[in-house]
Amino acid sequence: MRFGTTRSQIYDAQKSARVRWDATGDDWDDAVRREHGEKIVDELDKSVSDILAAIDQLATVFTQARQECEFPGS
Repeated sequence: MRFGTTRSQIYDAQKSARVRWDATGDDWDDAVRREHGEKIVDELDKSVSDILAAIDQLATVFTQARQECEFPGS
């Protein structure tokens, strides 16, 4: 199982969403935007970062398992 492509797509989407959100600050800067940013955007960004970290951990585990299955006794 390869995780690189999927991880890259998620990471790129996260960065793109953040850039677009930040750009809304040019035209929309009030308490509602700040609250939405804290409650929704920042939480989503944190969740995506946590998912990316989990993907990295899974990739490590799968790589190790693959190596152990290909080269038993190593």
